[in-house]
Amino acid sequence: MDDIKYVVKNSDHVKINQSIIDSFINTIETKQYRHWSQQDDFFKQLSEKEIILFSFILESINFCFWPNYDWKISYNNKEYFGSDTLLFILLESVKNGVIKLDINELNKISKDEFYTFMKSNNTYPILMEERYNSFKNTINVIYNKSNFFDELFNIKSDIELEKYIVSNFNSFNDVSEYKGRTIHFDKRCRLVIGDLFYISNTIKNNINSINNIKGCADYSIPRYFREIKILEYSKELSDMIDNGIEIKHNSNYEIEIRAATLDVLEYIKNVLKEKGVIISSIELDNIIWCASRVNKVLNPHHTISIYY
Repeated sequence: MDDIKYVVKNSDHVKINQSIIDSFINTIETKQYRHWSQQDDFFKQLSEKEIILFSFILESINFCFWPNYDWKISYNNKEYFGSDTLLFILLESVKNGVIKLDINELNKISKDEFYTFMKSNNTYPILMEERYNSFKNTINVIYNKSNFFDELFNIKSDIELEKYIVSNFNSFNDVSEYKGRTIHFDKRCRLVIGDLFYISNTIKNNINSINNIKGCADYSIPRYFREIKILEYSKELSDMIDNGIEIKHNSNYEIEIRAATLDVLEYIKNVLKEKGVIISSIELDNIIWCASRVNKVLNPHHTISIYY
């Protein structure tokens, strides 16, 4: 039994309603996947190595935006929030030359400079110290590996790529302990893998697929799954979430929510495969994540974390 199945089997507070999943699958539009690099034609101007560096920077600080939606940005006459704000802040910084996608220049960015380009709408997201540390750790790893791109371009499978990222980049190593077992979530690592497969022809040709990688356990999808009754929470957990009480990182509550989400995604992916629709868990995650943002009735669980 893998670690996610172990949590689902032993869960006290989160249950999966199998019958509702089966009817939900028929509503999924699998052609809706859209990667962030499609948001602006500027990305087409970047070299393969430059856009890889952009991805590692983006995903190194792509976490925990729910507490302050006053951190927002207006881009091309449209207002963006949360992770979209981060994307367009970084994109504007690269366009304006504030950030140069060269590892030697990135390694020189000070904490003050980091705080300056992360400011938007006269405010910052929370966990700025943690974001800076994750950014700095990520850049330092790449900087100190004189053969980083050679190593990356010699990886031959998606599983090998996941192991490479979590073993080299500390802040991407997203694990929890649950009832005597180590549970691997690695959400932001999987975001990078999805990015690399989409933006790098070299990596895509080398690893061929990312079908062995699980999805990305965060806030939005479990909220959506609870809303449509795929996930059923205990009264204790429901009351905490409905009243905005923080669900502590690494608590059993949080681990059970995240594990159930991934288990449902894997089930959906496998059913779609039986129907002749081949889609990775990361692509499926993105599609359902986008669907989850259309109608928001229930609150998501509130967890302060650098991992999602």
